[in-house]
Amino acid sequence: MTLRLRLVLALVVLSTAGLAVFGFATYSLYARSQYRRLDDQIQASTPLITNALLAQAGLAAPGDVRGEGQNGAGAAGNAHGGGPPAVVPPGTYGELRAGDSVLVRIQVMDNEVVPKIPARLGDVGENGRYFTVGSAQGSAEWRVYAATDPSIGGRTVVVATPMTEVSSALRRLTAIEAAAAATLLALLAVGAWIILRRGLRPLESMATSARSIAAGDLSLRVAPAEERTEVGQLGLALNTMLGEIEQAFRARAETEQRLRQFLADASHELRTPLTSIQGFAELFRIGPAEDRMELAVILRRIEEESARMRTLVEDLLLLARLDQTRPAERSPVDLAVLAADACSDAVATAPDRPITLDAPQPVVVVGDGHHLRQAIGNLVSNAVAHTPPGTPIEVGARVDGGDAAVVTVRDHGAGLDGEALAHAFDRFWRADPARAGSSAGLGLSIVAAIAEEHGGRAACANAMGGGARFELRLPVRQG
Repeated sequence: MTLRLRLVLALVVLSTAGLAVFGFATYSLYARSQYRRLDDQIQASTPLITNALLAQAGLAAPGDVRGEGQNGAGAAGNAHGGGPPAVVPPGTYGELRAGDSVLVRIQVMDNEVVPKIPARLGDVGENGRYFTVGSAQGSAEWRVYAATDPSIGGRTVVVATPMTEVSSALRRLTAIEAAAAATLLALLAVGAWIILRRGLRPLESMATSARSIAAGDLSLRVAPAEERTEVGQLGLALNTMLGEIEQAFRARAETEQRLRQFLADASHELRTPLTSIQGFAELFRIGPAEDRMELAVILRRIEEESARMRTLVEDLLLLARLDQTRPAERSPVDLAVLAADACSDAVATAPDRPITLDAPQPVVVVGDGHHLRQAIGNLVSNAVAHTPPGTPIEVGARVDGGDAAVVTVRDHGAGLDGEALAHAFDRFWRADPARAGSSAGLGLSIVAAIAEEHGGRAACANAMGGGARFELRLPVRQG
């Protein structure tokens, strides 16, 4: 059963219960008022009926007991034996009893339908008692009043009036209430169905969108209703959640793609030195052992390729550690000192290079000294490796604006093309494929990862006047 149908049924059931209570209360109040009116009518007719009964019984002339007065005058023959005047309702029935014996009976405008009054009335008292009885013939009901009158020897007067009009009025009221309730319930059900259909339409749209999203279309969004409504707020929350899920799936897909590419590139880079080592080992196994010069070359090449593979593995392990979210050890580090050390190392390996350092003041940050040393060393080594011999290299370290520490490495080489600027810090990317054997393309990736580890960034651009300029920018946090 749908939510809409359940809500409509619940509303109809509650409304039916409310209308039933209201109808019962209305019916009861109306019936009570009609009975009271009928009782008052009987009470007003009782003196006239009593006079007529006494006259017919020969106990007193009409008017002798109750008096002629306002209602007693003009008792005409509308009843058997000279019945009461015309103000008595038609069909009114009267009995005069002595104990349980009926002395006389009269009926105004006799229609041969009389009430079925019990043979024993019991003690009705002087104040009398009202009750309802059926008909001796047919299904009509009668309202009966019985009272003992001491002024006529303690005899009992019974007056009964047909309830035809009251019963008809009550039946009409019941029919009207039933028809009104049925019409109201039908209108209520239809109106509730329409309103709920319009109100829950956004939920149906959300369900359709959710099925499409579950099928794989993560870019789909639901159309939220009015933001001030609960359904609208649900739609906005759902869209926010879907956006986060889409971003998470996209990030996961990108991560998986990078991982697959990384593994492919790593496998390729590892395969090259392993193939070389295997080849030289086979030459050593099948070659002439007495050729010591060739043996030395083979061993040297095995050692070089082993060192290359070890460096590659170490770089991969470092990148893996940098990709983790574990906090590194922090301590005050002077970037100016690290830049000077990197320049010294470069001069030692490439004495033909004019390398200058511009770091007149200490540039202290809080970070991992080992990682920062490697990042600056990689920038300087990259400049040495990708520029012709004798190309000047300028290294600088300074505090920029009081909140950032900047290390720059500029060379005076050919600079970077558009593709190199876009991919310089990508893993395993090399600007010069011809130099693939000398580099795995991880140096600048390590620089970018270390910068991100310290809350900074690495960037590159072409310098004015020619050459490339690499920058390592870190937040200053004095130790």
